[in-house]
Amino acid sequence: MIFPTLRLAALASLAVAAPAAADHGEPLRSAPMSPLTAAILFAGLALLVGAVVIVVVRVLTKDRDVPEDR
Repeated sequence: MIFPTLRLAALASLAVAAPAAADHGEPLRSAPMSPLTAAILFAGLALLVGAVVIVVVRVLTKDRDVPEDR
């Protein structure tokens, strides 16, 4: 009794999945930018983030106990 039900479910899933022709053979669209441009862009962003982190750390760890000379 279980085998015919399992067989019917397997055939139904194969029938549903068979019409999917997803192999296009070529990219759907061209890449938005070259890999070199992307690498330079992300390297610049990483450098900018690093500079911001250094500035924030220096501002937050500034010594505030020393009185200023006037």
